[in-house]
Amino acid sequence: MNPSPPALHLAWLWYRLSRRLLARYRRVSFYLFKVRYRFARKLVSRYRNLSLHFIALRYRLMRRIRFRSLRLLVFFMWRLWLGKVYGFDKIPMDEPAIVVSNHLSYFDFFILASVLKKQTVFIAVKSLDQRSFVGWFMKLDIIIYVDRDRPGYRFFKELMWHLKTQRRLAVIYPEGTRSRTGKMLTPKPGFVKLAIQAGVPVMPVAMKGTYEILPPHKRIPRLKKCDIYVGDRIYISPQNPEFHDIFFRKSGRQRRYKDLEDDELQEIAFRIMEKVRRMAGEDWDESVQRPRLSIPEDVARRHKELLRETLR
Repeated sequence: MNPSPPALHLAWLWYRLSRRLLARYRRVSFYLFKVRYRFARKLVSRYRNLSLHFIALRYRLMRRIRFRSLRLLVFFMWRLWLGKVYGFDKIPMDEPAIVVSNHLSYFDFFILASVLKKQTVFIAVKSLDQRSFVGWFMKLDIIIYVDRDRPGYRFFKELMWHLKTQRRLAVIYPEGTRSRTGKMLTPKPGFVKLAIQAGVPVMPVAMKGTYEILPPHKRIPRLKKCDIYVGDRIYISPQNPEFHDIFFRKSGRQRRYKDLEDDELQEIAFRIMEKVRRMAGEDWDESVQRPRLSIPEDVARRHKELLRETLR
């Protein structure tokens, strides 16, 4: 028997409806599959990134522990040559400062780095990086190498970043090279410019006895002790009575840092290094020529009065 027209019509409607339901089911299933795939992909990616992050943290932690252990072990060895440290509490460990010291031997770096607890920035000549013995130990601290022939401004900007942003201590040897005679050489005023622009104090430090341990013409250190003397902080500003006569030298008015001349900056460097020289018990080398500044009588008189008030 042939089906009746209403039955055919219902079958046709059911066929269309089932096709639509099947297509909708396929779409929904495919969408849910895409959602699951995206969710699983995000979950796997997040787990992978989290695992890589923990691996990197563990690597950095192990590297930091290894570095600290090696630095502690190495610098503990250098303390065998260290005698006494006078005024150690004056060093600002949590604040930025520029440490200026006399330079008598390669041992100045090793002994001073073993005394400072945190990682410190040292300024060194570029040629020291080529010396295997000295260059390897200097990697345990932050070293900024300076080319004497072409110094440029790159090292100056890097120093400013360490002082202002990282708030670290920077050790500078103003003499620029080791003393071959055991006497203090002419200081360079670069640290004065850096201290004024960075707004940080200067810490005078005197090394006494390192010349006898390892003179410039020797390679094997002697088993002797050396001492370290730390002075008070020095702020290079017009408000400091020690530099009042320099800032008020012309016309009796306060001048800015940009208005200071080269011989005036050199005089400030000499006054700071004079304190280092007295603490170290050294003499000035015969080649040293200190600049002579003509200071008016009223400014000199006021300068003496301020110094007397500070000494009281």
